Amino acid sequence: MVSIAKTHSEQKIHTPAARSIREIVFGVNDGLVSITGLIVGVTASHMASHQILMAGLAAVMAATVAMGLGAYLSTAAQNEYFMAERTREVREVHEVPEEERREVEGIYRAQGFTREQIDMLTDHITADKERWVDFMMKEELGIPIDSLDHPWMSAGIMALAVIIGSIPPIAPYMIFANPQVALVWAIVLAMFTAFGLGIAKALVAKTLWWKSGIQFVVVAGVAVVVGISAGHLLGHIL
Repeated sequence: MVSIAKTHSEQKIHTPAARSIREIVFGVNDGLVSITGLIVGVTASHMASHQILMAGLAAVMAATVAMGLGAYLSTAAQNEYFMAERTREVREVHEVPEEERREVEGIYRAQGFTREQIDMLTDHITADKERWVDFMMKEELGIPIDSLDHPWMSAGIMALAVIIGSIPPIAPYMIFANPQVALVWAIVLAMFTAFGLGIAKALVAKTLWWKSGIQFVVVAGVAVVVGISAGHLLGHIL
């Protein structure tokens, strides 16, 4: 029973819904950190407010397209790999059924079932080849039946997440004409957003909320420090 419960719990982690949450967190954090670093950097280089805003918006568009297309390509590649593995399992079930049957028995044996139970369960699984293939995909390869994602949906989720993450650092420059005032608000909003994102991640992963929040704030803080340093350096060079 422990083994079955553990398997059921692990499957939830690999479902499309769980991966969508991962993409949202990753996308929002990427948009937040990258745009915060850029905005802080160009402000530190003493650019005019409208120039900072234009640079930020251009960076948002570039990051959105790049991350969205990256999510599309990675999801498409993952689906192709899963389908190739399924095709291989289908071939093996038809060409070497006895060998595949022994693998099913070995899986149940490793889970602690008795010989009688193993025979009964194996007969049930191997009676239907589609069910047999699905079983081998899930239990042997660790690929659940519902593992295939829609590439364009993944791309859309990632792109939207990047845009959402870029709003806190760039919004103050749409409100305040003074770059220095906008910079303070951008940093404050970025830190609050990073902490909130860390809490959201902790709630999903069931980890310590304050620890996760601090981790995200540290990452955003590093972007701020690097951005300011680079901005001052470029400001002196250029």
